[in-house]
Amino acid sequence: MARPTVAEIRLSALRHNVQVIRALLPQGVGLLCIVKANAYGHGALPVARALEAGGARMLGVATVEEGVELREGEIRIPVIVLGGVDPSQAEEAHAHALSAILFDRGQIAYLVRAAEVAGRPFPVHVKVDTGMGRLGLLPREAMEAAGQIASSPELRLEGWMTHLSSADGPAVEDREYTAGQLATFRATLPAVRKAFGTSVAVHALNSAGILRFGEEPFDLVRPGISLYGCSPLPSGDASPDLRPVMRIVTKVESLKELPAGHAVSYSRRYRCDGARRIAVVPIGYADGYRRALTGRARMSVAGHPVPVVGTVCMDHTMIDVTGVPGVEIGTGVEVMGEASMGAEEMARVCGTIPYEILVQVGSRIPRAILD
Repeated sequence: MARPTVAEIRLSALRHNVQVIRALLPQGVGLLCIVKANAYGHGALPVARALEAGGARMLGVATVEEGVELREGEIRIPVIVLGGVDPSQAEEAHAHALSAILFDRGQIAYLVRAAEVAGRPFPVHVKVDTGMGRLGLLPREAMEAAGQIASSPELRLEGWMTHLSSADGPAVEDREYTAGQLATFRATLPAVRKAFGTSVAVHALNSAGILRFGEEPFDLVRPGISLYGCSPLPSGDASPDLRPVMRIVTKVESLKELPAGHAVSYSRRYRCDGARRIAVVPIGYADGYRRALTGRARMSVAGHPVPVVGTVCMDHTMIDVTGVPGVEIGTGVEVMGEASMGAEEMARVCGTIPYEILVQVGSRIPRAILD
């Protein structure tokens, strides 16, 4: 029997989330949807196809390889390499009609060379570092780069962007810092508009920015985690009606009656407090079901919540199905979803963020695409 653990990807939920995000924005604001890291673990091509069909204006990936995958899958809308294009990949990126993020003026020379080889301009998005301190040109350097682009017919300024570091933060200081980033970014726009007109797509807001600073969306917004049904905001904040796109299911692989005091799994971290019925399911930390969920998580069997017991193993996890009627080998189990635990709750238990939970769902779990 094939391993029954599957990640169901519900495109209907993805489309719903797109509509929820659109409803938060003024009419005419476009979506630059983030599909990097295999669409946050959901499957880059099926997600990208659904987003393209749903009217996304652009897609964002992290690497040239991710962008090439989309082009080979016949995605036609603009695809932006957010992690940068290095010299060895510039010609390949341009040949596949990928747009490059410009975060260092040293990139200009080799992007120009790639454009000369191709005989057409290379589209670029200048990234302004307004306080993230990661990739990006400081505002003065960004304006100098814009001047170089204006005098280089080999380059076409497609976008002007920044990235918010603290839009999801709970403190007043986080909101003030984000407002300061946006003010710094806004101050660069008059000169850019004067030099390049309105054809340049201006974008700054990530998922948290959309939810908290949506009154200033510019031309495009960049939803990421919100597309996949998770809020980037702290659990106490009001969030829109987002629906999880991924649901992980499996089946009972082994079932046994254990007596009181019997140990379960490595290090004997769990001992039965009475006669217990213990089921084994084929998913473990090699699949992204984290060891930190040991003794703190639950799954769902026939609508009944059941606790994870014993140490989560590399390939298997044990659950206590005592008292759940009708359980046998082959019975279905929901590992992650609405009846068990969602990615946000798993993240809280593990002391991390839902992004990490989703992108770490392993490649040996097949994605089943559901419309």
